[in-house]
Amino acid sequence: MFNQNREMMKRLMLLFGLLVLMFLPALAQGEVPVIPDVDYLVGNFGILMGTFLGVAAIASFLGEMLIRLFKMTGNTGKIIVVFALAVAISFLGSIINVGYLAEAPWYQVGLWGMLSGATAAGLRGTNLLFFKSVIEFIIGLILQKEPKE
Repeated sequence: MFNQNREMMKRLMLLFGLLVLMFLPALAQGEVPVIPDVDYLVGNFGILMGTFLGVAAIASFLGEMLIRLFKMTGNTGKIIVVFALAVAISFLGSIINVGYLAEAPWYQVGLWGMLSGATAAGLRGTNLLFFKSVIEFIIGLILQKEPKE
């Protein structure tokens, strides 16, 4: 009985993970924004926040600035910095009502921030544990269960 439930959960997680990944190319329509300098970022912040890729571009740009400022060498630290910045930028856009997350509920802003952080950090195949925890979190939201601590 336990093995059947475990196999069913594995299949459900795989299916849901593939469904989530299936929509990423649709979100990545158009050209990837290029941010040449800080003046461009400040002047076009509202425009850049209008798309999923814009949030990822802002996180990549600011993350690279922080990485160079603090002279970080570890790959894991770089990924964490860019990922955290993408989530923070998504919440900032929601708070100040700018971009595609302007009127979204907090959990959707968090999920979109995590996905744009994964895109910005290039986590597609490098950290499967991260994706497993994201998928478990999303399944917990769907099933309305409390996350494990």
